[in-house]
Amino acid sequence: MAPSTLKFSCACRRITGTIDISHSTLPLGIEFCHCSICRHSSGQLAVSCFTCNRASSNDSPTLQITSKEHPVAYKSSEELTRYFCDQCGASIYLDILESGDYEISTGVLDQAEGLLTFKQHIFVESTKDGGLSSWIEGEAWNGWAEKSERFQQPAARGSQSQSLGDRSETLECYCHCRGVEFYVTRPDEESAKVSAPLPDLLTLYHLHSHPPQDQNPNESGNKWWLRANGTKYLAGLCACNSCRLATGYDLQAWAFVPKTNIRQLDGTEIDFSMGTLKTYSHSPGAYREFCGRCGATVFWWHEEREGRIIDISVGLLDAKEGAKAEEWLEWRTKKVSFEECAQNKSLVAKVTEGLRKWGQKEA
Repeated sequence: MAPSTLKFSCACRRITGTIDISHSTLPLGIEFCHCSICRHSSGQLAVSCFTCNRASSNDSPTLQITSKEHPVAYKSSEELTRYFCDQCGASIYLDILESGDYEISTGVLDQAEGLLTFKQHIFVESTKDGGLSSWIEGEAWNGWAEKSERFQQPAARGSQSQSLGDRSETLECYCHCRGVEFYVTRPDEESAKVSAPLPDLLTLYHLHSHPPQDQNPNESGNKWWLRANGTKYLAGLCACNSCRLATGYDLQAWAFVPKTNIRQLDGTEIDFSMGTLKTYSHSPGAYREFCGRCGATVFWWHEEREGRIIDISVGLLDAKEGAKAEEWLEWRTKKVSFEECAQNKSLVAKVTEGLRKWGQKEA
């Protein structure tokens, strides 16, 4: 039987290509890597990829770039080079130098349902708290699969942070190359002075279209970004197509933080031209920032919020308690934002179920 040919592209379609897949290999296994290098060079809680050979073989998928433009390279370690679109920031693939394999980012494919299935988590020990693996049940390894011990999930939510005792007033955030560095401060009086429409994470108002200007989707003035009696920020997962194509991954983790609580290293308020930031606008009024050197997703914001509430890509956070930063964030566990739009619906359904179970555990 002739192989199937899958197409892939980034959000701006500057990078396009094909992958030939033998039917005998389907479904392909998705591996989530949770190492700190992957988190800080992508902005994700974990990167999801499947293996593809550099050269043609009888069974393994093979990759071909068909666009005139090619992704740019960032060497994140001696063993790994990452390739991403330098116009929209999407991660396309990882080049494993030792094996000669490519690891293809799952979110750039034009179809995934029935072709990709969850396989395992690797390097979960790096997260301290399990990170995204807490919400996707399955094999989880401290390091490489089959070559390390299995990761043991914490017995209770927040057990890592509770053992640390002291409470820091600032949270360092950075991409892997350190071209973008900033910090977040604790919620304060200024945090509650802004206003913003409810996000899809809390309501389905975005499902079909935006309401007219005179119909405020947050008429009550709910300070939805502040949680735990105003001591933490809201965080959640998004499965929308724009996040998927602009990051290269099926699941994007965001923390919702007032701009007044996001500071450059010199203490001044952030601006979107600092360091190596680049901006991509995927729809009118909506903007994404990513690192132009290593490709990490950094911010998302919309004019409807007047730039007052900024989404921060959680993989950049360097919280001492763990990747989920539970001393700073309260995770929305009742839904995944735009889950009804997800391309890989079975994967997102698995995450949604895992989130709900996790949310029911005692903190």
